[in-house]
Amino acid sequence: MLEQLNIYGRNKIEQAIDRLQKFEPAEGYYMAFSGGKDSVTLKALADMAGVKYKAVYSVTSVDPPELVQFVKTFPDVSMEIPRDKDGKAVTMWNLIPKKSMPPTRLVRYCCVGLKEHMGAPGGVKLTGVRWDESSRRKNTRGGLEMTEKKSTPRELYDPDTIAAEDVPALLQGKYETILNPIIDWTDAEVWDFIKGHGVRYCKLYDEGFKRLGCVGCPMGGPKAQEREFERWPKYKENYMAAFARMIENKKAKDKEIGRPYIGQKDAEAVYNWWLKKDQ
Repeated sequence: MLEQLNIYGRNKIEQAIDRLQKFEPAEGYYMAFSGGKDSVTLKALADMAGVKYKAVYSVTSVDPPELVQFVKTFPDVSMEIPRDKDGKAVTMWNLIPKKSMPPTRLVRYCCVGLKEHMGAPGGVKLTGVRWDESSRRKNTRGGLEMTEKKSTPRELYDPDTIAAEDVPALLQGKYETILNPIIDWTDAEVWDFIKGHGVRYCKLYDEGFKRLGCVGCPMGGPKAQEREFERWPKYKENYMAAFARMIENKKAKDKEIGRPYIGQKDAEAVYNWWLKKDQ
């Protein structure tokens, strides 16, 4: 559990606090706050560490309403609307027609457009990413991640092996830096911390939800998508309307270039394909 010593002689709470204090930039961290269990854990640890940060929630347009209301109970969390390069609001409902397809497990353009844009070049972003969430994250994410240019891959570092005096030189000149202080925590350890320290969390977890995120996210699988649409039918309506606009846009583009339209006939067909109902 969290109180057990690790190889560095500290328990995981002390270790996370040390990571936060060691890499704190002069201007403070930019914290990507989603309102989920990992985010509330990260925020509580940052408060315990006494580090400066700006917590920001990205208004995705597709998060559960209960989650959005929970985030609003944090007066120090800013709610920001994603915007494109022209300053127009980005939502799931205008992304789908633009991309000409629903988001899928392999093509998750929504994560980039609605969440991963957060942060400022040259700053240090805090996230609650953890290896225990998926095998993919175990293989591609690290405690400290640095990217010099958008086109270059992340460089992964073990934050515990970096001396505090070496941090300024390491951070200097990088395009983006991400610190994941609870990267090595398990689900059980996150809940142990939340319950043990009286950290507030969204009530949806008490209703059996294991993860909180975009309603209809394909990463949860078709069964989870259907359960979510039963719980929040308005979101299914919004998806169906976006699918209909997607088809009309595709037909118009094909007509403009003199190409016959090839694709699903209507929004219902798109929905059935998306949830694998026609397989």
